[in-house]
Amino acid sequence: MPANDVKVIFFDVFGTVVDWRSSLLRLLDDFGKRHGIGADWPGFLGAWKAGYRPAMDAVISGARPYFNLDEMYLERMNQVLGDFGLAGLSEAQKQEILNLWLRIDPWPDAVEGLTRLSRKYTLVTLSNGSFAWLTAICKHGGLPFDAILTAENAEVYKPHPRCYQTAIRLMGMADTPERCMLTACHNYDLEAARSHGMQTAFLPRKEYGPDQEADQAPESDWSVVARDLVGVAEAMGC
Repeated sequence: MPANDVKVIFFDVFGTVVDWRSSLLRLLDDFGKRHGIGADWPGFLGAWKAGYRPAMDAVISGARPYFNLDEMYLERMNQVLGDFGLAGLSEAQKQEILNLWLRIDPWPDAVEGLTRLSRKYTLVTLSNGSFAWLTAICKHGGLPFDAILTAENAEVYKPHPRCYQTAIRLMGMADTPERCMLTACHNYDLEAARSHGMQTAFLPRKEYGPDQEADQAPESDWSVVARDLVGVAEAMGC
């Protein structure tokens, strides 16, 4: 893959750039200690996150109108709190838990890898998160993105075609989508990006914990396959 042909590199964020699970487990434990609340936080997080894909699929299919990730996770939180003895949380405490997403940390290689890439390429998020969340997460993590694009720009979630098409168009690359690349730890995301002419970079992540088996190997001949974001930078000549 001729790296010099790429101008804009888009990045999936949750899982690919930030380690949401480890961060949230730590932050939820801290929340419980501060408020004197004991709970099965790993179980709660697993149940909370399990609502993510079904809710997005409902938007993609047209069964529900678009609503952003902040609203989605608040709705799902209210559905599962009672299962973990947390039904008595105040609205302020619920909002405090929701806002923990704004303080999730990057993977250890993320800042170095992105910084190296930023010397040569334009770096842009392409996430299912909201614009406000991605702005806060990037600021918290010191992530050197040049622009923030999210599902909110297209009002639908990946892998709906409009997400990729909107990102390519907004970055002025509609006539040269092959000069765009998506970097992600999810094979399905890369497959969708490639169908719109984008180049692709895959890296494996244990975003769901050490026992994760899915997405630990490339499922196609992606343009770049690397161990982490530093490896992506190296493969792209940075």
